[in-house]
Amino acid sequence: MVIFLITSVLALGLIAIALYFWQRPAHKPETYELPPPPPSSLFSDFRINQLLSPPEEPVTELEPPKVDAQLFEQAIEAIRDYQRTPDRNSTAKLLHAAALSDDAKNYGRAIELVLMSWRDGSLADLSAKDLQSLFNSEYWVLSSRTRTSGAGFVLKETLSRANRELELTNTKLNQPTASS
Repeated sequence: MVIFLITSVLALGLIAIALYFWQRPAHKPETYELPPPPPSSLFSDFRINQLLSPPEEPVTELEPPKVDAQLFEQAIEAIRDYQRTPDRNSTAKLLHAAALSDDAKNYGRAIELVLMSWRDGSLADLSAKDLQSLFNSEYWVLSSRTRTSGAGFVLKETLSRANRELELTNTKLNQPTASS
């Protein structure tokens, strides 16, 4: 009886294994790959090697604003006034005229000129803090196009150096001395 039981369990086991392998799907070695996507560019409406027709009207770059005669005379007068008597009023006029010219190089030169006068003591009536405030406020008179140009970047560097120098002077003046 035990032999019959063991034989029937083995027979059922073999039948189960045979059914499993018979119903299992055939293993295919090939894999299904999707075709590669068509090449695309940043501007999908243009194809590679597609020629564009030239525009009908020539595109001109924005020209820098022209300085009119009145503004030019005002700038010359501000420079002469500053050279005669470098003081608070003439410094403000010089920096304002340079900023109104909307030229970053001219404004940078004006900053350097004022800083040289301040260093040699010609601008005794202007504190470092006032001068720093004047530089920064007149900077915003320049147009955004000028401030963001390459020359504007150089101007920002000049302004940054001037601010650092003036800030150092401010901190030295505000520190208590050893005798007090």
